[in-house]
Amino acid sequence: MKINQLQAFVAVAEQLSIRGAARVLGVSQPAVTKIVRELERALGAPLVERSVKGVQLTAYGHAFAPRARLLLADMRRAREEIAQIRDGATGRIAVAVSTSAALTVLPAAFKEFHARMPAVDVHFSEAVLPWMLMRMRDGSLDFAVAHVARQTLDAEFEGIELFPVHLAVGLRVGHPLRHCRSLMQLHGAEWILPGDGELARESVIPIFSPIGLAPPARIVFGNSVTVALGLVGEMDLVGLFVEPLVDVAFKRYGVRRIEVEEALPTLSMCVIKRRGHKLTPAAQQFVECVQRAGAPF
Repeated sequence: MKINQLQAFVAVAEQLSIRGAARVLGVSQPAVTKIVRELERALGAPLVERSVKGVQLTAYGHAFAPRARLLLADMRRAREEIAQIRDGATGRIAVAVSTSAALTVLPAAFKEFHARMPAVDVHFSEAVLPWMLMRMRDGSLDFAVAHVARQTLDAEFEGIELFPVHLAVGLRVGHPLRHCRSLMQLHGAEWILPGDGELARESVIPIFSPIGLAPPARIVFGNSVTVALGLVGEMDLVGLFVEPLVDVAFKRYGVRRIEVEEALPTLSMCVIKRRGHKLTPAAQQFVECVQRAGAPF
């Protein structure tokens, strides 16, 4: 496999169009078709097919697409690592952070890193864990900083613990259940949780199972903590947030913390990366800055 073959296939997979892929790559349509066919012959399987709806990936193509993206990302990092060793602190890093990480360890970590390696371009994304893991799988992210129950991470990832993070229940100031002090009393309300569907529902099982309850029946799912704060501040929803947000965001959004009788699970703020994946020197330097910034917490 050659790098131009991977680039052509990934462009076709993302554009679902030979014309669109040719435009992205800056080559002719026949050239894209020829390069993709060469890759198919090398792999011994058809990756794309034409239909009345345009270009579609075959089952082989769907299976190979994330691998192709990861191979390209690893090739890019290999080139950057050689360049950083040869020329010094240059290159690019892609990092994702949770909202709580953005408000705690990130400012001090980036301030130190930027002073040490000002020529390195850093691309930040603020996201929730499922999105982070997906982007690390395809090589789009170097690493992430987020709160997580480390034992729930897939075996392909490792979490380097920075400090413990406690959970907090939040309601709007005028919520009808604002005087409740038990999860049992709040269980029947409508909740808003970060994440996607069943992943978010499963994440709260350890909270309710000790008191013999299933996750709440009515849950609004979302991939934005800011959206959750805004909705909890305006509607009769129950939100579950990490403690760092209590002091820095609750008052601004009209949310108050509810002290419940039950013990809530403790999470860990972690640096998360692909297990066995060697970071570039610049990314490793940033991780070390994050670790130092997390030490006082």
